[in-house]
Amino acid sequence: MILLKFKKLQRYYHCYQQNNLFGGITLVCAWGAFDSKRGGHKFIFCKNDLDFNINLGKITKIRFARGYKLYV
Repeated sequence: MILLKFKKLQRYYHCYQQNNLFGGITLVCAWGAFDSKRGGHKFIFCKNDLDFNINLGKITKIRFARGYKLYV
């Protein structure tokens, strides 16, 4: 399930939530360009909902500071 979708010109940054087998939550971040196959991803392992929301807030703040906008 995609939680947040950011874009800036031809670049995107998506955040997903995924439950893991250890009882925690994984925040999956994927980025790239709409017009190429370049991109990447990272996994942030969170112990609980509070940790997850803190990390998601940090990512949102950074994306806005870098000029990204939310899109549907």
